[in-house]
Amino acid sequence: MKLARIIRETFRDQQKMFWLLTGIILLVALALRVTGLGFSYSNDELSALVRVRFDSFSDLVDKGFYVDGHPGGIQVFLFYWVKLFGMNEWAVRLPFAIGGVAAVYFAIRVFSRWFGHTTGLLTGAFMAFLEFPLLYSQIARPYGAGLLFTMMMTWFWTRLLFDEKPKAGVAIAYALSAAACMYTHYFSFLFALIVGITGLFFLKRKTMPYYLGAGFAAALLFSPHIYITLNHLSIGGVGLWLAKPEKNWLLTHIWYIFNESTLIILIAGLILLASLFYGFRSLRLNKFHLFSLIFFIVPFLTGFFYSRLVNPVLQHSVLIFSFPFLIALLFSFAEKLPRRWAGAIVLTVLLAGTADTVVGNRYYSKQHFGEFRGVAEAIDQWNRQFGEGNITRAVSINNPWYLDFYFDQAKGGRTTFSQYDNRGGPQLDSLAGILDTCSTPYFIYAWTKQVPFEISDMVLARFPCVVEHIDFEGLSEVTLYSKTSLNCINEKPDTVQIVALKPEIFNLDNLEYSPGFTSPTPGLLYDPINEKGINLVASIEVFSDTVDNGAILVVSLEDENGETMQWQGARADLFCRPGFWSKVRLTVPMNYELLRSYTKVYFWNPKKNRLQIRNLVITIEKPITKVN
Repeated sequence: MKLARIIRETFRDQQKMFWLLTGIILLVALALRVTGLGFSYSNDELSALVRVRFDSFSDLVDKGFYVDGHPGGIQVFLFYWVKLFGMNEWAVRLPFAIGGVAAVYFAIRVFSRWFGHTTGLLTGAFMAFLEFPLLYSQIARPYGAGLLFTMMMTWFWTRLLFDEKPKAGVAIAYALSAAACMYTHYFSFLFALIVGITGLFFLKRKTMPYYLGAGFAAALLFSPHIYITLNHLSIGGVGLWLAKPEKNWLLTHIWYIFNESTLIILIAGLILLASLFYGFRSLRLNKFHLFSLIFFIVPFLTGFFYSRLVNPVLQHSVLIFSFPFLIALLFSFAEKLPRRWAGAIVLTVLLAGTADTVVGNRYYSKQHFGEFRGVAEAIDQWNRQFGEGNITRAVSINNPWYLDFYFDQAKGGRTTFSQYDNRGGPQLDSLAGILDTCSTPYFIYAWTKQVPFEISDMVLARFPCVVEHIDFEGLSEVTLYSKTSLNCINEKPDTVQIVALKPEIFNLDNLEYSPGFTSPTPGLLYDPINEKGINLVASIEVFSDTVDNGAILVVSLEDENGETMQWQGARADLFCRPGFWSKVRLTVPMNYELLRSYTKVYFWNPKKNRLQIRNLVITIEKPITKVN
């Protein structure tokens, strides 16, 4: 009876109800963030960890983040943190996960003050379960920490500007949190600058010395980093590989924010419509609506136009510091909803959103980043199973230590690779030499970043049997190949094979083009219901006295008017050994549109060198789809 009375009193007392719901939201946020925290480090995390393995702070500065493109705050934190707690994934990520929960708390406080308790709680609930803030609170990178510092700064900024009486303690907290934003990421720095400038237009005389003093203190705290920032501005950064944003990028970003989920968009839309319905007679816009709009849209516009006109920097992750203001703006009239429903609405949203993230989006079972632990474990297992000396290994990776970190934890320890990177060009030539000279019966190729499409065909031409293949949802791969046809997973009974040129030898002396194959593209294996594609594989055997002959095996896909839809070629010199018959191979992934094309396959000898060819074969097969 006593417990029932306490519950009834809690539901009647709006303040107690607010804190109860806040506690529930924070518990859900914490549970989501500490669950599954031990997954494989991402490339960016390993990049950060490899740059904290120094003995002195000066080395950390000079070699750890002076040469990087981010402010040094997170690197400094990791430098001392790993010395205390080691490099275990769970231990390294735990403070970032807790920081993600604290960000939810400060968001609730900020938006409850701006728009009312219901808005604050709904914004906090969305931040608790949305995959965007959840994911970046589970990795040891600046994004989750920056979200905490931006929300913390906004809270103290609000209090400093709009409390009845400004306090020195609040000004100090604002200065420290603004400096933390500046030291964490340049987009959180940008956010702090936007907020600080906005506040100048709302200063009161009694607030002015506190506010200006706090701004000066934050700038002073950041001043030791200025020479490092100037160096960062001279670095190309992600603009070296990141594409310019398309004109509809903002819509794509909003779709991403809401889990790319129709359910979440529908929930948010219903809350917005209900708020407008119940409050249409008393709706008023105020300065906090303006703040929300400015704080969300200005960082986006800055990143968008800078990326379009100067250097691409705009990614989903860099707008994590401003996205809560979009959520709050959508729910800014939620206080107009009947109060008796507010608690039920918040709890329903929290439950439905959590289910959508965990079950609907498969958050804990899908691959979010390139895999390193799984690749290392697979290679270690194959080394022990087939003998390390019987396998030649090659990998494409940004830094060998990223795999060595996990090999050090494996039973077999570290292993060697004949190649550590492949970006095309001379590195493809080098790989061809490795494949032609290695004498082992097995070959492993792994990648943790995208590699030239020719590599798989180059290996299969010499090691035609795929013994095992692990695909980490297209973000990493590792494959074990063999020269002998024994238990090959790529030998499938439903493969369709067409012999376009019989085994008889055809001389291409002084000829530019070989006889070829022309036909409507066969799509017998395509599954239109499940949208599962097929591969068109062309292969031909070539004999040449030289390697550098410029010859190419060509697959050309054309529409009914003879217009080229796709043209792809395999350089013969990547496959041929002089004085030997060598197989040249080319795989072309097909989709539904390409299956409506006409296929032309031929061998192109532009220099009209002396060549012999035989066995032009076209194979239609399903791709290997074994996923980890």
